[in-house]
Formats: sequence, C-alpha cells, structure tokens
Amino acid sequence: MPILHEPVITLEEVKLRALSLSSLELDVVIRVQNANPIGVTLRELPFTVLCRDTEQTRQIAAGNTGRVKIAAHGNTLLHVPVRSQNAALIGALAAFVTRGNVQVTIKGTAIIDCLLFGWSVPFTKTLPVTMEQVADSLTGQKKKE
Repeated sequence: MPILHEPVITLEEVKLRALSLSSLELDVVIRVQNANPIGVTLRELPFTVLCRDTEQTRQIAAGNTGRVKIAAHGNTLLHVPVRSQNAALIGALAAFVTRGNVQVTIKGTAIIDCLLFGWSVPFTKTLPVTMEQVADSLTGQKKKE
C-alpha cells in the first residue's frame, strides 16, 4: 500500500471586499494541495482572522470552508468570504490609519478524511493589508501581476 501524504494547506491571499466604520468584509483564499494518488475530502477548515492593533492581537472574524473534495494529485483554491462587525474592528482600524497598514493573521486547522485515515493540518499565515490595497478594493481595481 502506498504511503499517504498529508495535504498541504496554504493561505494564498486575503482581499478586502468592503470596509465601513461598522464592518469589514474579506475574501480569504486558501489552497489545498493533495499529492496522494487518491482523492481526499476536506471535511472542514475552520479558521479565525486576527488583527494586531497597537496594543494586542484581536479576533475580528471567523470562517469555515465546509466540505470539499480534492482530486488525486490535485489542488483546489477556496474563496471564503468573512465579515466582521465587532468592537475589535475599531482598534484594527485605528492601527491601520496611524500606521498605513495592519497585519492580518489567519489561523486554522484543516480536517482531512481519506479512506480510513484522517489528518488535522494546522496552518497560520500573516499578511499585511495596506492603504493601496484598500484603495484598490474601494475603486474596484485589481493589482497587476
């Protein structure tokens, strides 16, 4: 029997969809890569969106991919919209305005099923959200690659 490999989970991008004084909408893009010769099922991938303001790190949103099948030797990009409407957002916005950017961390654990086996694959990644990204989001422009 071939040895099964743990799928690789990577955070590809966090895009700002909308911003107001009372809410923040993000599109979290997660890639799941399956190097196995058989398909696997991502049972779920719950995650939290954390933001560091001037004082501390606060949770500003949470999301979950839900159930997704990943083909053998395949990879899948998952777009997960999340929305925040809480007081932690005020501190994050204040840090954003004073520094011109804010660090956003996505932290989660993928629960993978394959035949009789299962894995929990934790991941964490921090990305900056800049004024330029916000301006592009608000004007509907996309960054050129």
